[in-house]
Order: sequence, then structure tokens, then C-alpha cells
Amino acid sequence: MPRPELRLTKETKGEEARFPELYSRLNYERTIPDGSSHFKLQNMIDLASRLDNPHLAYPVIHVAGTKGKGSVSTMVGSVLSSTGMKTGVYTSPHLETVRQRMTVDGELIPEDDLSDLLALLGPHLSELDRDTDSGTRRPVTFFDVITTSAFTHFARSKVDAAVIEVGLGGRLDSTNICQPAVTIITNISHDHTRQLGDTLEEIAGEKAGIIKAEIPVISGAVNPDAAKVIRRISAEKSAPLYELDRDFHFEACADDGSFSTSGKVCGIEYRLEGLRTLMPGVHQIANAAVAVAALIAFRASGFEIAEDKIADGLSGAALAGRTEVINSKPPVILDMAHNVASISALVEAAHGLQQWQNARRRVLLIAISREKDATGMLRLLTGQFDEIVITKYTTNPRSREPEELEAIATRLRDQMNLATRIDVIADPAAAWNRTCETSAPDDFVCVTGSAFLIAELRPLIPAR
Repeated sequence: MPRPELRLTKETKGEEARFPELYSRLNYERTIPDGSSHFKLQNMIDLASRLDNPHLAYPVIHVAGTKGKGSVSTMVGSVLSSTGMKTGVYTSPHLETVRQRMTVDGELIPEDDLSDLLALLGPHLSELDRDTDSGTRRPVTFFDVITTSAFTHFARSKVDAAVIEVGLGGRLDSTNICQPAVTIITNISHDHTRQLGDTLEEIAGEKAGIIKAEIPVISGAVNPDAAKVIRRISAEKSAPLYELDRDFHFEACADDGSFSTSGKVCGIEYRLEGLRTLMPGVHQIANAAVAVAALIAFRASGFEIAEDKIADGLSGAALAGRTEVINSKPPVILDMAHNVASISALVEAAHGLQQWQNARRRVLLIAISREKDATGMLRLLTGQFDEIVITKYTTNPRSREPEELEAIATRLRDQMNLATRIDVIADPAAAWNRTCETSAPDDFVCVTGSAFLIAELRPLIPAR
């Protein structure tokens, strides 16, 4: 499978220096707050109103969830573009450049356009910052600014539709000022518990905060506790709800990697066969089924989406760093999995790859954030690999110290009575280089644990 290209137009080095008005702001991707009291929508409402509410200039498909929301957003956007609709897609986090977060028909926002948008926002931000300094307003964050920039870029580009991925949670996320035509909630598991709650019910309640009155909801949340909350909130909002495994279904064809999906959504019955997605794993097929159901709901609201265009769009949808297979020697799979549920899905996807099945030796390269369930993640991974190389990412202060991860992995290895080799190489580039030097062409390498690790290492990995 070819590596998805970024199609950058300029060098991205020094981006923080290029956009200080953005990168100097409070960034919750780097500093994790306790609780949800830090998140408010008023800054977004005020910023958008000063720019004539760009988020209302086009129909929106709004996507929340713990697992799969980036993949679903990319799939939906790819299909809409394949129909000829000019389509904006907003996702997070980014890997090589912040401009990856906002694309129009797959094209990154040009660097000069982003610079112009930030200059446009500058006077408004200065006024809001004065209110922050006086104590009457919470700080305008990195995510507030980049989300407003995306909304404005899509309006300026005159998109026919936009797919907007939630950053964190849903109810108080900066994106939640949008007025969607369709709402999507993907699968839900434990993550960001300090901000969203300790139970799946609490987390589902935050995700379901994007549900709007009478707007159709497509749900891929199959956990009973999460599903119950989404059903309740949908009923309270009189929002029609369509659930995976109840209203729509999928069936994977093990022999050739294709799948079918069928259901009845917004009064439209459908069955599509012979579909394919570039992203491996049954969990990505489930994501594709959710994307198709959302597209059917979007079609019901008056947009023409032919079934052959759904097949075309899905087959071309690829998202860097999400179960991304690079057919180098040895082959490498990159995945941003950073919680127990996503690691479980990664392991299942890897098992289905021919490269994994034929591998002489399997090597894991991993770094994990401090607030994540490292024990749960490593428990799933330790028995799968002949060697584990533990590192840390260097561009974000949230990385857990490798020695702590080494102690956890060693304990788990000994409990399982395994012979897994465990190495610590704190510098991620050095860890990658050593992995290359000691791996044979018929080995298999997995890089995972954090989006921040993928962001640092992906540029070092050859495309083929």
C-alpha cells in the first residue's frame, strides 16, 4: 500500500516561529488540564461572530468519538470529494504540519493562506486577550484559533460541505458551535478520563453533547453503557438515531479483503457490496460502515451521492498514521493508538496482514504519554513481539519516561514467562535507526503508542 503523501508546498521546518500567534497559545495537546472546567464555548462564539460566522456558510457533518473519528472523517470527506462536491475536512492532531488539519479536497491549506487568516484574527484575539488579562475571560487557546481558522478557510474556499472532527470530548469542544446536517459518534472507550469522566457513561455523555435537536445521529458506539446514554440524549433532542448492529451492518469478506454494508437510514434502504478501504483491520471496516450510513443520511437531506462514488471514495481514503502500512524492508505499520481499545484494534489489524503472518521476527517501537494506561496497553502488546524498543517523544512534554515503561514491560514479560527482549533508547530517532540496523527485510516493525511519536518518526521512514 502506498504511503499517503502530504503534498506540502513549502518547507515546514520552523513552523512554530512562522506562526507565533498560534503556537504561543495555551495548547491542551501539550498541557493536560484537570477536569472540564477549562473548556468553554464563549471564546469560539465570540470569534466566529466577529468573522460573520463562517461555520454557518456550508453544511457540516460533525464527528465525535474515542476511536475512529479521524478515519471516519477522512472516509466521509473522500467520498464527498469523489462526488464532485468541494469538501473541507478538519481533523486533529497533525503530524508534520499544522496545515494538515484543514484540507479542501485533500489539499492542505497553503502556508500563506494560513498566515493571512492568523493576521485577520490578530486584532480580534488582542481584544479577547485583554479580557483574559482582566480576569473576565478564559484564555483563547491554540485549538480555538486553529478551529476558527479552519471554519474561515472553508468559507473562503466556498466548500459545498465540510467534515468537522471533534478535538476532545464534544459538548465543550471548540468545534461544537457548528450546526450539522448529520452528527456521527464513533466507538467509545476509556480515554481522557481526567477531562471527560471515569465511566463510559460519563464519556459518552460528553461525546453525545454534539447531538443537535432533530438532526440525525449515526452511532458506531457498540458498548451497551455508552449506547444507552446516546439513545437517551438523542431521544431528549428528538434526534433520529441510527446504530451500528441495529439499523445498519457490515460483513467482512476474509478471502479478498472486501466488505459489504447494508441498512435503513433516514428512510433509505441500501446495500453496497465489494467495498474496500486502504486502512486495514475489521475496526476500519466498522468505521467505513459508519461513514456510509452518515453519507446515506446526508443524501436524505438533499445531496446527491451515487453508490459508485461511495465505493470510489472509500477505496481512496487514507489517513497518515492510522494503521498505515509502509511496504519497506522490513515492512512497518504506524498507528497512533494511545489507549487500550485502540491498541487492541491495532493488534487485530496487524494479525490480518500477510507481512505480520510471514514475519521472521516482530519488533515494537513505542512511547506512551504519562496520563495513559501504559500497563493496559503493554499487557496487550508484550506477548505479540520478539523485541520491544521503548523510547520517548521529544517535541511534547507529556511523554512518560522510558525507564518507567521498561519496568512495566519487564514485569509483564516475566509474568507471562516470555523471552521478549526489552531495550530502552530514549532518543526516538536513535531508536528508529537502531531498529533499522538490527532488523532483517523479512521482519515486521510496529510503531505506536502516541500520535506525537508517529509525528517525530514518520518523516524518517522511507515511503517504500
